[in-house]
Amino acid sequence: MNMMRKVAITGFFTLSMMFSFAVSNVSANGNGIVIDGNYDDWNGKYQKVQANSDAQRNVGIWADQNNIYFYMDSAPDFEHNNQGNDNSTYLNTDFTIQVGGQSYVVGAGRGFMDQQIRQFEASPTNNQATFDLKYWVYNAANHYTPQVVGKAMATHIVKGNRADNVFEAVIPIKALGITTIPENTTIAISNPSIWRGSVAINYAGAPTGPWILVGIGLLFAVTGLFWQQRHAKNRQAIDRVMQHA
Repeated sequence: MNMMRKVAITGFFTLSMMFSFAVSNVSANGNGIVIDGNYDDWNGKYQKVQANSDAQRNVGIWADQNNIYFYMDSAPDFEHNNQGNDNSTYLNTDFTIQVGGQSYVVGAGRGFMDQQIRQFEASPTNNQATFDLKYWVYNAANHYTPQVVGKAMATHIVKGNRADNVFEAVIPIKALGITTIPENTTIAISNPSIWRGSVAINYAGAPTGPWILVGIGLLFAVTGLFWQQRHAKNRQAIDRVMQHA
Protein backbone atom coordinates (compact mmCIF):
# COMPACT_ATOMS: atom_id res chain seq x y z
CA MET A 1 0.00 0.00 0.00
CA ASN A 2 2.85 2.38 0.84
CA MET A 3 4.27 1.87 -2.65
CA MET A 4 0.85 2.62 -4.23
CA ARG A 5 0.53 5.85 -2.27
CA LYS A 6 4.00 6.95 -3.32
CA VAL A 7 3.15 6.25 -6.96
CA ALA A 8 -0.11 8.22 -6.66
CA ILE A 9 1.60 11.19 -5.01
CA THR A 10 4.37 11.19 -7.60
CA GLY A 11 1.79 11.01 -10.36
CA PHE A 12 -0.13 14.02 -9.04
CA PHE A 13 3.00 16.16 -8.83
CA THR A 14 4.08 15.04 -12.30
CA LEU A 15 0.71 15.93 -13.80
CA SER A 16 0.89 19.29 -12.06
CA MET A 17 4.22 20.02 -13.70
CA MET A 18 2.89 18.88 -17.08
CA PHE A 19 -0.09 21.24 -16.86
CA SER A 20 2.17 24.12 -15.85
CA PHE A 21 4.30 23.44 -18.97
CA ALA A 22 1.16 23.40 -21.12
CA VAL A 23 0.12 26.77 -19.70
CA SER A 24 3.36 28.42 -20.83
CA ASN A 25 2.92 27.12 -24.37
CA VAL A 26 -0.73 28.19 -24.66
CA SER A 27 -0.03 31.60 -23.18
CA ALA A 28 2.86 32.23 -25.55
CA ASN A 29 0.69 31.93 -28.65
CA GLY A 30 -2.94 31.62 -27.68
CA ASN A 31 -4.39 32.05 -31.18
CA GLY A 32 -1.84 30.01 -33.11
CA ILE A 33 -0.96 32.74 -35.66
CA VAL A 34 2.76 33.28 -36.29
CA ILE A 35 3.94 35.73 -38.95
CA ASP A 36 6.63 33.58 -40.53
CA GLY A 37 5.55 32.99 -44.13
CA ASN A 38 4.13 29.57 -43.29
CA TYR A 39 0.39 29.98 -43.80
CA ASP A 40 -0.81 26.64 -42.43
CA ASP A 41 -1.84 28.30 -39.16
CA TRP A 42 -4.54 30.21 -41.10
CA ASN A 43 -6.39 27.02 -42.00
CA GLY A 44 -9.94 27.38 -40.74
CA LYS A 45 -9.42 31.09 -39.99
CA TYR A 46 -10.22 32.58 -43.42
CA GLN A 47 -13.21 32.87 -45.71
CA LYS A 48 -13.55 32.50 -49.47
CA VAL A 49 -14.71 35.81 -50.93
CA GLN A 50 -15.69 36.97 -54.39
CA ALA A 51 -13.22 39.28 -56.09
CA ASN A 52 -14.32 42.18 -58.29
CA SER A 53 -13.98 39.75 -61.19
CA ASP A 54 -14.64 36.06 -61.75
CA ALA A 55 -11.84 35.18 -59.34
CA GLN A 56 -12.11 34.22 -55.69
CA ARG A 57 -9.78 34.97 -52.81
CA ASN A 58 -9.16 33.66 -49.29
CA VAL A 59 -9.30 36.43 -46.68
CA GLY A 60 -8.93 36.10 -42.93
CA ILE A 61 -8.75 38.33 -39.87
CA TRP A 62 -7.85 37.33 -36.33
CA ALA A 63 -6.99 39.05 -33.06
CA ASP A 64 -5.69 38.55 -29.57
CA GLN A 65 -5.29 40.97 -26.68
CA ASN A 66 -2.17 42.49 -28.27
CA ASN A 67 -2.41 42.26 -32.05
CA ILE A 68 -4.68 42.19 -35.07
CA TYR A 69 -3.71 39.75 -37.81
CA PHE A 70 -4.97 39.51 -41.37
CA TYR A 71 -4.32 37.30 -44.36
CA MET A 72 -5.05 37.14 -48.06
CA ASP A 73 -4.42 34.56 -50.76
CA SER A 74 -5.01 36.44 -54.00
CA ALA A 75 -5.41 33.41 -56.27
CA PRO A 76 -5.93 30.17 -54.28
CA ASP A 77 -6.97 28.34 -57.46
CA PHE A 78 -4.20 29.78 -59.63
CA GLU A 79 -2.92 26.38 -60.77
CA HIS A 80 -6.23 25.72 -62.53
CA ASN A 81 -7.53 29.22 -63.18
CA ASN A 82 -5.27 31.76 -64.87
CA GLN A 83 -6.31 35.08 -63.31
CA GLY A 84 -3.88 37.14 -65.35
CA ASN A 85 -3.00 40.32 -63.46
CA ASP A 86 -5.73 39.66 -60.89
CA ASN A 87 -3.31 37.83 -58.59
CA SER A 88 -1.48 40.80 -57.02
CA THR A 89 -0.87 41.28 -53.29
CA TYR A 90 -2.68 44.66 -53.48
CA LEU A 91 -0.66 45.78 -50.48
CA ASN A 92 -0.47 49.27 -51.99
CA THR A 93 -4.26 49.66 -51.67
CA ASP A 94 -6.37 50.51 -48.63
CA PHE A 95 -7.31 47.75 -46.21
CA THR A 96 -9.92 49.07 -43.79
CA ILE A 97 -9.98 47.37 -40.40
CA GLN A 98 -13.03 48.04 -38.26
CA VAL A 99 -12.93 47.44 -34.52
CA GLY A 100 -16.23 48.04 -32.79
CA GLY A 101 -17.35 50.44 -35.52
CA GLN A 102 -14.12 52.47 -35.58
CA SER A 103 -12.23 52.35 -38.91
CA TYR A 104 -8.45 52.09 -39.35
CA VAL A 105 -7.03 52.32 -42.88
CA VAL A 106 -3.72 50.51 -43.39
CA GLY A 107 -1.57 49.59 -46.37
CA ALA A 108 2.01 49.45 -47.65
CA GLY A 109 1.73 52.80 -49.41
CA ARG A 110 -0.63 54.61 -51.77
CA GLY A 111 1.69 54.59 -54.74
CA PHE A 112 4.90 55.07 -52.77
CA MET A 113 5.69 51.34 -52.70
CA ASP A 114 4.35 50.53 -56.16
CA GLN A 115 7.73 49.86 -57.73
CA GLN A 116 8.97 47.52 -54.99
CA ILE A 117 5.67 45.65 -54.82
CA ARG A 118 5.39 45.25 -58.60
CA GLN A 119 8.96 44.00 -58.85
CA PHE A 120 8.17 41.45 -56.16
CA GLU A 121 5.00 40.31 -57.92
CA ALA A 122 6.75 40.09 -61.29
CA SER A 123 9.51 37.79 -60.06
CA PRO A 124 9.94 34.79 -62.40
CA THR A 125 10.75 32.55 -59.43
CA ASN A 126 9.38 31.98 -55.94
CA ASN A 127 10.13 34.92 -53.71
CA GLN A 128 9.38 36.23 -50.23
CA ALA A 129 9.53 39.78 -48.87
CA THR A 130 8.44 41.87 -45.90
CA PHE A 131 6.64 45.20 -46.34
CA ASP A 132 5.91 47.93 -43.81
CA LEU A 133 2.26 48.62 -43.12
CA LYS A 134 1.29 52.24 -42.51
CA TYR A 135 -1.70 53.78 -40.77
CA TRP A 136 -3.25 56.34 -43.11
CA VAL A 137 -4.81 58.83 -40.73
CA TYR A 138 -4.52 62.56 -40.21
CA ASN A 139 -3.40 63.85 -36.84
CA ALA A 140 -2.10 67.18 -35.61
CA ALA A 141 1.42 65.89 -34.96
CA ASN A 142 2.06 64.10 -38.25
CA HIS A 143 -0.58 65.65 -40.51
CA TYR A 144 -0.92 63.18 -43.41
CA THR A 145 2.48 61.56 -42.92
CA PRO A 146 1.57 57.91 -42.28
CA GLN A 147 3.20 56.04 -39.41
CA VAL A 148 4.52 52.48 -39.72
CA VAL A 149 2.27 50.34 -37.53
CA GLY A 150 2.92 46.76 -38.63
CA LYS A 151 4.49 44.27 -40.98
CA ALA A 152 3.25 42.11 -43.84
CA MET A 153 5.15 39.04 -44.98
CA ALA A 154 4.34 38.17 -48.58
CA THR A 155 5.11 35.10 -50.67
CA HIS A 156 5.22 35.02 -54.46
CA ILE A 157 4.56 31.50 -55.80
CA VAL A 158 5.31 30.50 -59.40
CA LYS A 159 4.19 27.31 -61.12
CA GLY A 160 4.67 27.15 -64.86
CA ASN A 161 3.34 30.35 -66.42
CA ARG A 162 1.00 31.11 -63.52
CA ALA A 163 1.61 32.79 -60.19
CA ASP A 164 -0.04 33.56 -56.87
CA ASN A 165 0.66 36.09 -54.13
CA VAL A 166 -0.11 35.38 -50.48
CA PHE A 167 0.54 37.53 -47.43
CA GLU A 168 -0.06 37.62 -43.69
CA ALA A 169 0.20 40.73 -41.55
CA VAL A 170 0.32 41.78 -37.92
CA ILE A 171 -0.50 45.14 -36.35
CA PRO A 172 -0.17 45.81 -32.60
CA ILE A 173 -3.46 47.29 -31.40
CA LYS A 174 -1.60 50.01 -29.47
CA ALA A 175 -0.07 51.24 -32.75
CA LEU A 176 -3.60 52.07 -33.90
CA GLY A 177 -4.36 53.88 -30.63
CA ILE A 178 -6.47 51.00 -29.27
CA THR A 179 -5.90 50.28 -25.59
CA THR A 180 -7.95 47.11 -25.28
CA ILE A 181 -10.52 45.24 -27.33
CA PRO A 182 -13.63 44.50 -25.25
CA GLU A 183 -15.11 41.01 -25.29
CA ASN A 184 -17.67 40.35 -28.06
CA THR A 185 -16.33 43.18 -30.24
CA THR A 186 -16.81 42.73 -33.99
CA ILE A 187 -13.54 43.03 -35.93
CA ALA A 188 -13.83 43.23 -39.71
CA ILE A 189 -11.64 43.87 -42.73
CA SER A 190 -12.61 45.12 -46.17
CA ASN A 191 -10.96 46.36 -49.35
CA PRO A 192 -13.37 47.38 -52.14
CA SER A 193 -10.46 47.40 -54.60
CA ILE A 194 -10.00 43.65 -54.19
CA TRP A 195 -13.14 41.86 -53.01
CA ARG A 196 -16.80 42.42 -52.32
CA GLY A 197 -18.10 42.92 -48.80
CA SER A 198 -16.10 42.34 -45.62
CA VAL A 199 -14.77 39.49 -43.54
CA ALA A 200 -15.47 39.66 -39.81
CA ILE A 201 -14.98 37.79 -36.55
CA ASN A 202 -16.47 38.22 -33.09
CA TYR A 203 -13.61 38.79 -30.67
CA ALA A 204 -14.13 36.55 -27.66
CA GLY A 205 -11.73 38.41 -25.39
CA ALA A 206 -8.45 37.30 -23.83
CA PRO A 207 -8.15 33.50 -23.82
CA THR A 208 -9.32 31.85 -20.59
CA GLY A 209 -7.85 28.43 -21.35
CA PRO A 210 -4.49 29.06 -19.65
CA TRP A 211 -6.19 30.10 -16.40
CA ILE A 212 -8.31 26.96 -16.45
CA LEU A 213 -5.16 24.90 -16.88
CA VAL A 214 -3.53 26.78 -14.00
CA GLY A 215 -6.50 25.87 -11.80
CA ILE A 216 -6.29 22.21 -12.78
CA GLY A 217 -2.54 22.16 -12.14
CA LEU A 218 -2.97 23.74 -8.70
CA LEU A 219 -5.72 21.23 -7.87
CA PHE A 220 -3.39 18.34 -8.64
CA ALA A 221 -0.60 19.90 -6.60
CA VAL A 222 -2.81 20.61 -3.55
CA THR A 223 -4.37 17.14 -3.70
CA GLY A 224 -0.95 15.52 -3.86
CA LEU A 225 0.25 17.58 -0.89
CA PHE A 226 -2.88 16.65 1.10
CA TRP A 227 -2.33 12.95 0.45
CA GLN A 228 1.31 13.22 1.45
CA GLN A 229 0.51 14.99 4.73
CA ARG A 230 -2.32 12.58 5.51
CA HIS A 231 -0.03 9.61 4.91
CA ALA A 232 2.62 11.13 7.19
CA LYS A 233 0.08 11.66 10.01
CA ASN A 234 -1.25 8.10 9.71
CA ARG A 235 2.32 6.78 9.81
CA GLN A 236 3.03 8.78 12.99
CA ALA A 237 -0.15 7.48 14.66
CA ILE A 238 0.77 3.88 13.86
CA ASP A 239 4.31 4.41 15.20
CA ARG A 240 2.90 5.77 18.51
CA VAL A 241 0.60 2.77 18.88
CA MET A 242 3.46 0.40 18.23
CA GLN A 243 5.64 2.17 20.80
CA HIS A 244 2.95 1.91 23.53
CA ALA A 245 2.34 -1.72 22.67
